[in-house]
Amino acid sequence: MTNPFKKHSSGLFANHGSNIDQAMTYSMSLIDTLHGNDKVAAMTAIMVLINSASSAFDEVPAAAPAGPSPERLALIDLIRGEIESWAENELEQKMTDWAQSELDLDAAVENWADSNLEDKIKDTLNDLEATVSFR
Repeated sequence: MTNPFKKHSSGLFANHGSNIDQAMTYSMSLIDTLHGNDKVAAMTAIMVLINSASSAFDEVPAAAPAGPSPERLALIDLIRGEIESWAENELEQKMTDWAQSELDLDAAVENWADSNLEDKIKDTLNDLEATVSFR
């Protein structure tokens, strides 16, 4: 990510490194020498800049420039591999065991047939057209 402030900076002016508190104190001391509308305008300008900088800082995650560490990537790969291995080797059997212990498929099919089969047969027969011929 490029520094969004770089294109607006100037070597003509000093800076306070990354010490924002010190830079803010210096700026406020200069603004305090102004009066009336000049002071209001300068205070508005600096606070708009500070609020914008704060928003820009909040949008960029701390690790964005460097990305995840090699250790973190290795850990993610290890966890992913373990999950895939577990899913391949155990998940299907666990689902089968659960279904056999928790579901009574015979009762479910019988219940569905009792509730639906007669209507399904009638619907099918109503849509059926047959021709009979004798010789």
